[in-house]
Amino acid sequence: MAMRRGMTCLLPTSVFLTQARWRGSKPKHTRCEERRTAPSPNNNNNSNNNNSNNKNSINDDNTNSSNNSSPSPSYYGSYSGDRFGGGIGRRVGVDESRRQALPGTGVARVALFSDSHERLRDWASSSERWREATRIHKAAYFTRTENLAQEAVVERVRQHYCDASAAGYVARAPVQAALFRLEDEAVLQLLCDERKIQRLPAVVLGVFDERAERCVVDFANKRLGGGWLSYGMVQEEIMFLSRFDYGALCARSLLEMEDPTAEPLASPFSMHENEAWILRGGVSFAEIGWYGRTPADAMSRLKLLDPSADRDTAPTIVAIDAIKAGFEVYKKEHLWMMLIKAYTGFVAARADPDVGSSERIATGSWGCGAFYNNERVMFVVQTLAASLAGVELTHHILGDGRSLAAAFEFLEAAMLSRRSISQVLDDLAELCASDPAWKTKYRPPKPAAL
Repeated sequence: MAMRRGMTCLLPTSVFLTQARWRGSKPKHTRCEERRTAPSPNNNNNSNNNNSNNKNSINDDNTNSSNNSSPSPSYYGSYSGDRFGGGIGRRVGVDESRRQALPGTGVARVALFSDSHERLRDWASSSERWREATRIHKAAYFTRTENLAQEAVVERVRQHYCDASAAGYVARAPVQAALFRLEDEAVLQLLCDERKIQRLPAVVLGVFDERAERCVVDFANKRLGGGWLSYGMVQEEIMFLSRFDYGALCARSLLEMEDPTAEPLASPFSMHENEAWILRGGVSFAEIGWYGRTPADAMSRLKLLDPSADRDTAPTIVAIDAIKAGFEVYKKEHLWMMLIKAYTGFVAARADPDVGSSERIATGSWGCGAFYNNERVMFVVQTLAASLAGVELTHHILGDGRSLAAAFEFLEAAMLSRRSISQVLDDLAELCASDPAWKTKYRPPKPAAL
């Protein structure tokens, strides 16, 4: 394993099913920015690292391993303006030799990472390693700003995480992260042609109850954990800070790869537009008492928890990243792309023999904040994906977005008329093109005054 000089790295146990090996030289790149960058719907100039012979990586951000996939319509807009074209760079550290298909779904489990809480804790116990992981995170991926108050909170939770075993905590299950990919779009298209909406989601007011709901959606960044190490504290960052095993897993990977500030590399815990992650085994170590930017008085709002209380209640997590709308009107390809993403995550949560078995999934306004998506559109897309995947949804609302009444009316009419999901998707595309209430929240910047 190639490492930077002077760096210490603990390898996973024998059950950690993927180990990275890197070879060859790659071109240099400029720094990239993950969030708060104006989206650019036409920027698809992705970096093509075709000089790598590494079988453990995925090379072209607009090219995936699906035999029937088409190029992405500017899926990852948050890299607009640089030569990434919105991609993640070349992902390293994913060994696909134990790939396992989920029969009849078109989806395969690409890799399964599994490690113990004790090993992750031992790795995180080094403040030197933790500082280096934070530095890489900020220098390579989340470069625009920093929040030292948030870094102090992360450090406090890290200390509690490392001290938990001394207080008597013993994990009952491994920490697992499984990567899934839709490899055959033709299978999904056939399911869309054959299947119809069977049920509508149950709508619940309020945030997820992670102690009661057995499977919840992580409104993810394309890099798992998002900005949790540096700035921003919304749903995913809160999840990775409170369920610290997941954060430790991702942080450790930054030291098990070559320098991503020198080359356009992504850690294993990232995803392309036809992929999703399932996470299991991460118990809660903290309760975060704010949402959004971490305030200066965050320490007074932080509550440290006994992880033993969550050993039997920690939910399965479906991590899916939404499209970032750098456009006002959804087109059919945007809707199809989001359907692929949600379907891949939902069917993996139900059908995988090792990390699946979830029949009901808790979700909500996926990608409807900083990614500018429309609550009605995302509600419909997730409903269609659930019908295809054979799961039921509990949809959480907070009352701060667009009303779902029109979406219910649209779906009810489609269900009663027995329209196929392919037909419903076409109907949705027509509605998005004709009705301003179904547009994205993105608005093009006004030209600068002369």
